[in-house]
Amino acid sequence: MKPQHLLLSLGWLMLITGCTPTPETVATAPATRPASVATTPAPVISPIPDTPLLLPSSTSTPTFTPLPTLSLAELGATYTAQAAAYTPPPTQRPTSTFTPTPTFTPIPGPVWPILFAGGRCRTGDAYTNCGQDMVDEWGWYQIHSDGSGLRSVPQLNLEPEFRIQAIRFSPDGNKMAYWAWSEQGYRLFLAGLDNSNPLEMITTPFERSALLGGFDFMPETDCLVLYWRFDINQSPEVEKVSIERVCPDRMEPQVLDVIEFPDLWPRFAHHYLLSPQGDALLAVGPDRNYNEYLYIQELETIVSPRLLFTAPDQQGLSLGPVWWQPDGQQIEFIQNVIQPDDTVSLTHYVVSRDGQNVQSRLELTAEFVLVTGGWSQDGREIAFFSSLFDFKPETTGIYVFDLENGTWRQILAGYYLFEWPTWIPELP
Repeated sequence: MKPQHLLLSLGWLMLITGCTPTPETVATAPATRPASVATTPAPVISPIPDTPLLLPSSTSTPTFTPLPTLSLAELGATYTAQAAAYTPPPTQRPTSTFTPTPTFTPIPGPVWPILFAGGRCRTGDAYTNCGQDMVDEWGWYQIHSDGSGLRSVPQLNLEPEFRIQAIRFSPDGNKMAYWAWSEQGYRLFLAGLDNSNPLEMITTPFERSALLGGFDFMPETDCLVLYWRFDINQSPEVEKVSIERVCPDRMEPQVLDVIEFPDLWPRFAHHYLLSPQGDALLAVGPDRNYNEYLYIQELETIVSPRLLFTAPDQQGLSLGPVWWQPDGQQIEFIQNVIQPDDTVSLTHYVVSRDGQNVQSRLELTAEFVLVTGGWSQDGREIAFFSSLFDFKPETTGIYVFDLENGTWRQILAGYYLFEWPTWIPELP
């Protein structure tokens, strides 16, 4: 796997960080179930076992090694020293006439807003390409899926006090939750779409923040579900994750489940996705040999995680955006296979929740890896930021991939993204 492809697989690490559960929370966690092991060639279909697996006989409390803790004074001194040693690069005289701009394209079907975090590409002699170190001041923006309506979202641009790193929206489209950096640590807030009445749900110090594997809304509630990794130094054979719920009227985290997934490595290069009914969790990511896996775990059951899909020994493979169908019975995802000529074979798969049925709906060759992106509300399109374009300002930005006919269009040029595009309700 090439470095630029692995970089996008690590996007979640750059944008989501978290903390480890408190000792009290871990002590109350239910016994973990053993992880399943994948040995079947791709695609793998794992039938449901005829008889349930029994819980481990041991009732010992999970343990972990605490990470070193730095005081705020030590952190502040470190940041001050780094700032004092930093020398800004000389200002380059702009020579490019390119202007970052959206591209309006009339499209059939519904048009929805798309949210992203990024910055405009700089121009000039030293900026022939556009990367994360070559953008103007970044912020949160909204644009419609036809390329219209590009605008800043002021309620999300909270610097310097806060810097929002990840955001989720409630299924009814009335609330949002966001994970933000502050000088006091990382914080999780629940608020209205205009960021009205923000309620702080979680606060964690910087050194614990990397243990948060993500968060989602619990369906039909204002509660949030969080995925905590126990320890980045835990056994290399498993990835132990605590599933916890926090609610506005019950701030003390409640443990819903503790799961042991077979080791997905590097840690933080994989992510989790809750089912629309809140009763199952998907885990997606590579192992140490860069084989990609898709697991499902039925929550609050004694059945082990079930392998839904893998393609072992397939060079240049990555699994792209994953989407639950609204009824929660099927999962859709994109498989990318990078060819020697740097083209990509894209395959759109649909797999049943029980793993009994895997279908290939679309196969084509493209010039991009479709790894970081979001599915539209009707499952017809994916908005994405590519890793295989040349990163010139003209080709750097947001694209929309149409799953019905296998075509794609660019709706925004000249922006480098720090958070991949997400289809959202219309913001105030």
